[in-house]
Amino acid sequence: MTQFTHHNQCITTCANCQGEGGVSVQKIHSVSVRTIAEFAQEKGDLIPAAQAAARMREGIRGHQVLQEMLPFSWRPEVPVSIDTVVDGFPMRVHGRADAVYIGSDTVGVQEIKTTSKNPSLILKYDYPAHWAQAEIYAWILCKTENLPRAEVRLTYARLDGKKREYTEEYEIEELEARFMGYARPYVDWISRVEDWKELSRPTLSDMPFPFENYRDGQREMAKQVYLAMKNSTRALIEAPTGIGKTAASLFGALKALGEGRVTALFYLTARTTGRKAAGDALDRMRDTGVAVRSVTITAKEKCCFLDKTDCMGCRYAAGYYDRRREALKEAMTIERLDEDAISELAHRYELCPFELSLDISENADVIICDYNYVFDPKVRLKRYFDTKNKAGLLVDEVHNLPDRARDMLSAMISGKQLEDLRRMVGSFESKDSPMYKCMTKLLKAFTGEDTELECLSDMPRQVIEAVEIFAEEAGELEPVEPDVVRFVLDAQWFIRVSKAFDESCYRAMVFPEENKRFGLKLWCFNPSKHIGKLFSRVGGAALFSATLAPMDFYASQLAADGEGDVQLRLESPFPRENLCVCRLPVSASFKDRERTCHAVAQIIHTMAHAHTGNYLACFPSYAYLNLVYEHYRMLWPGDYVIRQGSGMTEKTRMAFIESFQPDPRRSMVGFIVLGGVFSEGVDLPDDRLSGAAVVSTGIPQIGYEREMMRELYDDAMEGGYEAAYVYPGIRRVLQAAGRVIRTETDRGVVLLMDMRYKQENYRALMPEHWKVLDIKSMSALTEKLKKFWKET
Repeated sequence: MTQFTHHNQCITTCANCQGEGGVSVQKIHSVSVRTIAEFAQEKGDLIPAAQAAARMREGIRGHQVLQEMLPFSWRPEVPVSIDTVVDGFPMRVHGRADAVYIGSDTVGVQEIKTTSKNPSLILKYDYPAHWAQAEIYAWILCKTENLPRAEVRLTYARLDGKKREYTEEYEIEELEARFMGYARPYVDWISRVEDWKELSRPTLSDMPFPFENYRDGQREMAKQVYLAMKNSTRALIEAPTGIGKTAASLFGALKALGEGRVTALFYLTARTTGRKAAGDALDRMRDTGVAVRSVTITAKEKCCFLDKTDCMGCRYAAGYYDRRREALKEAMTIERLDEDAISELAHRYELCPFELSLDISENADVIICDYNYVFDPKVRLKRYFDTKNKAGLLVDEVHNLPDRARDMLSAMISGKQLEDLRRMVGSFESKDSPMYKCMTKLLKAFTGEDTELECLSDMPRQVIEAVEIFAEEAGELEPVEPDVVRFVLDAQWFIRVSKAFDESCYRAMVFPEENKRFGLKLWCFNPSKHIGKLFSRVGGAALFSATLAPMDFYASQLAADGEGDVQLRLESPFPRENLCVCRLPVSASFKDRERTCHAVAQIIHTMAHAHTGNYLACFPSYAYLNLVYEHYRMLWPGDYVIRQGSGMTEKTRMAFIESFQPDPRRSMVGFIVLGGVFSEGVDLPDDRLSGAAVVSTGIPQIGYEREMMRELYDDAMEGGYEAAYVYPGIRRVLQAAGRVIRTETDRGVVLLMDMRYKQENYRALMPEHWKVLDIKSMSALTEKLKKFWKET
């Protein structure tokens, strides 16, 4: 029996501690019939996504067809629930039986399973979990209806009408014994989970700050994070480099977790460095005596042992559920389950590491993962985010979320891609094959004369209907060719997006392609509605970044401007005199780049030779980067310069970062792209980086979507150009500049090269702790830099 006793050390009254009148209460654990049945009896392989989706659709239709054929005395979709105790553990078991008959002394229960197989080939006990589910429903109904026996039917049906039915009769005593047999493995497991919470939660609510002192702003940030979790509100926090955002956010949120204000924490970060920083911060807290279990979810394509994402024929997917339970038990003994720990565990038990990490996450205190596992409807963790719950969110580098959410919530079908795919299918299947015919029908809908690029406030209904028919028919064919599977999934996602289409958030973009084909994109230009809807399903959320200017704009974009939401801007904890920021009158506009290339190269050279160190030169595009890089190499062939490539692997990225060594003997300049992997999320403390030259204002390249965004924001409010171009650009600039000062003792320089930095709209977006100096000549720059470094 799990008891929840009062913790004398709680800062506030712990949610787990008291019932009415302050009396210690026992928690009733709620669990579905299906969960118990599958935990006790589930066996078999992982099912690929397309196949699982097809089976789900078949299951819904199959249930509806068979339920319509039930005799009058049978009721479909009957909710059942019972409170019971298993080995001293109180449980509320609930579910929905497919069909139920209540007689004078007998309960009838029918469990319907739709299959793509020939039902006659399915033997009676091929699927023990199906029998377990039906038997538990029968036991609950016998108990609640006070009847002594039950007839249980297990029906396997195919959509073409073929079916096979098995029947068993049970006395209530046998059903109760069977239920106890199924429930005990689950109770053993969930007792371990609850025992961990009993051990962990007091250590979290009582935890000391893991460092000797708070940095300036760190205590206030931790406090606002805690209050957001406590009150189920949003805290939008601009915290400059050096505050210690990771430690502050986790500290405040873990306090709330310890008090039961939230049920679990998600630390969301887009970068490997961010995941490692969160894991290291939790280790620091564990060193103080805190018991906290964390799991890191790594993208499937990165952690797959076989370097593929197709589960068909994979030995780590075959028999996955036969071996999973023992691996999960062992995982309960490990507190930091990062990529390496999960890989080692998955190897030993021969399990898919990605799926194992998802299963482990269900009982972790902190889940460290990318934004998409929360905000992307295609891959989000359904246990947490398809229904209302009390999970808390910590979103790092949240300035990236609006653009990421736009991508996640948009969908596109390309007629050209479909044509190429059909050609591939025709190379290994007959043109009379069902898949080839499906594709041909859809291709007609994506063919037209004189198609023009246009942005529509409503969807072309005939095209949408054609995609819906294709998604339905092709999904039922259960394709196995990976490219075809991906296209079918894309079509199914396209239909989901079409059903959510709302002109306040979406536009339909038609774009012409070759051979009279065209594409259609359902483009989410305003993701704030979706973000806000997700926030309403969870507990509190803390959203933080070093660059959230202007704050009101980001609060609106991130649905963090509601009642009770907090917006907090913290000051830099570092001395202002440690950073030298210079503004130089060099035109970096597209039309002037060839003309000013020499001046840009000369300024970078001057920066690098005023003081021996490592430097960054940041550009808005690879083309501009390469132009200046080649010119620089021609002028100073003996200088040590490296550049970011457009197709770098993880290995070459690491080699690039490792070039920034401490205490360099000669200066080095790394040429990088603004907004890329090296200008954000890279930590180069102490003398690993001495300065950054930022060329241009970083505005995104002009394109159709950006122009549409500008027009749409202009229609909704003033400042469309700022929203579409200026704010994203200055964010990239400030992120790159933020690489320079990482600790209290760092000193460095930032050079801003663009005439537009003198305009008022840009000046207003500069950080308050920056003292920007206008430099009008090369000699003045040389003098200023030498003076700054001499003061070090």
